[in-house]
Amino acid sequence: MSISAMPPCQAACPIYTDVRGYVSAISRGDVETAIGIIRQVNPFPSVCGRICIRACESACRRGQIDEPIAIAALKRFAADQTKDLKSSFKRGPFYNEKVAVIGGGPSGLTAAHDLTLLGYNVTVFEAHKELGGMLSRGIPEYRLPKSAVKTDIDYILSMGIEVKTGMVLGRDFSIDELLKDYQAVFLALGSERSIFPKCKGIEMPGIITAVEFLKQVSEGHRPYLGESVVVVGGGHTAVDAARTCIRLGSHDVTVIYRRTVKEMPAGKGEVDEAEHEGVKFKFLTAPVEFIGNGRVEKVRCVKMQLSHSSGSKRQSFLPVKDSEFDINTDAVILAIGYNPKTDSIEEVEIISGKKGTIVVKDELGTTNIKGVFAGGDVVSGPQSVIHAIASGKKAADAIHRYLRNLPPKEIEEPVVLRPLDERIVSLIIKAVRQKMPMLPTEERIKSFKEVQLGFTWDQAILCAQRCLNCGAGAVISEDCAACFNCVLVCPYGVATAGEEKAQIDISQCQACGICASECPASAIDVKLETREVSRKKLKKAVETAKKEELKDFSINFYCQYEQPTGPSEKKKGTYTVGKPCMARVSVYQLIQPFEEGSKAVEIHKCGHKKDCRFKGCEKWIIEHIERAQKMLKDIGIDADSVKVIYEDDK
Repeated sequence: MSISAMPPCQAACPIYTDVRGYVSAISRGDVETAIGIIRQVNPFPSVCGRICIRACESACRRGQIDEPIAIAALKRFAADQTKDLKSSFKRGPFYNEKVAVIGGGPSGLTAAHDLTLLGYNVTVFEAHKELGGMLSRGIPEYRLPKSAVKTDIDYILSMGIEVKTGMVLGRDFSIDELLKDYQAVFLALGSERSIFPKCKGIEMPGIITAVEFLKQVSEGHRPYLGESVVVVGGGHTAVDAARTCIRLGSHDVTVIYRRTVKEMPAGKGEVDEAEHEGVKFKFLTAPVEFIGNGRVEKVRCVKMQLSHSSGSKRQSFLPVKDSEFDINTDAVILAIGYNPKTDSIEEVEIISGKKGTIVVKDELGTTNIKGVFAGGDVVSGPQSVIHAIASGKKAADAIHRYLRNLPPKEIEEPVVLRPLDERIVSLIIKAVRQKMPMLPTEERIKSFKEVQLGFTWDQAILCAQRCLNCGAGAVISEDCAACFNCVLVCPYGVATAGEEKAQIDISQCQACGICASECPASAIDVKLETREVSRKKLKKAVETAKKEELKDFSINFYCQYEQPTGPSEKKKGTYTVGKPCMARVSVYQLIQPFEEGSKAVEIHKCGHKKDCRFKGCEKWIIEHIERAQKMLKDIGIDADSVKVIYEDDK
């Protein structure tokens, strides 16, 4: 296994966010570092922390043990806690070329963000009066507050991006006109034209599209559709519309979907939340006709069943013969899909494809018009926000390479850490996933207040500490003397004897660092906290003590998992050093402070009865303490000057 192999969570993310990095920072209480890591690749942390599809969580190896890390919730926590933090970004070098971005949704704004950081002058043209696309117009506030969208957009615009709202491509300007003033154009028009089912009575009053309905609500209107509403569809928009109807006073709201909950794009979590609020779901159900006298009154449906003869990857469902039934309703909301709207573009015949999408020649978004690129939903059809962001990032890189006459970026599939062996899984202590605090059901259905309230500090840190820091374990250098001491001491049995030197499978290493502290050749280092970082932390504590000119000072090592933000009580003359694992405090680190004038060294451990995060930790703490005590005694220093302090002994 390559030591540069990527954690599965990062590899699953369409923009390869360093999940391990920012989760580790949160586990130490360092949200500023966390948001800095996130913003390196994602300009929409407040948004993605709330509505991301969370492919990273599905890939999280913690799920092999108990439950995945709540990665999206931690991203939201970092964003919410730092929303008032002063913007910090570095632009340049600066170029003379100007780039026009058509569309102010997540794809367009991401491209504008990345191009601005690269040093280009970017102008965003948006047809509506506000930026954000469907983030601003199509997602209810109870799931994505406008304030969260505004926070991310304000950060992006603070970089100096010019914005022109109310400007429609094909009405106010053409692509040819843009190319006279701009050296490149990125089309990120989104996909907001609703698809209608081929059903009799579709034109009947009382039938509305989910996009139109949610836009009205977003603008502050409160349309009451009646006591009973049927929503057709199985995506996020369908569930959003249904839950919105509940909030607007409809008491009988039913979502009908032609497949099962397993195939439902919205996912079981959203279905569960909707059901708690009173929404009913009828799966394996499809509409065939809308019936009424001047206004829709019934939806005639047919039951569906799995077709076992289908050879496609996605299972096919066919109508069940003679299974029709009616559902009484006052209104119908259609949410079965969306297509881009490109009719008004003068050059549409050159770049248009089926269903109104724009045709691109490659993954970079190159179109048939020189200097014009396209991406996001207008190319792919409706996708998730993180995929739109990924598309915008690809476009920005492609435009930069086009303008600088650089070769296309080489795309390499990441080497991914393999799953944990069952033997390793059995040795890892289980830890409960934190539950997201929620607005009480009886309160949420009366307003559009955000339902998910966000983690507290304690919850966020506990959640982040469950991370296994995949791939941040031990690495063996060429200095290995092949003594194979690491093979003997590794509590997880990961270190093995190779032909010429010891070997450690980074995919299975748990980063306890015991092997590093016991390596006589200092040939093992741990990426979670390298030897150099460890030395610097101890040196800083000693230098601080000397600077304060105290005659008697002591060095206290504490566990960062037990006390992530440091000891709550800080005694005068005591200087603390946090460690990921107390077994990593080597004999040298216990002795070295005495050479600098320290009168005592203590290791603070959580308690006799509490299991350490790492297997075998207790044994090696005692081993190192005893060795250090013997050395101190030999040179005439009281052996009790170095000792372990248990929290339950206080």
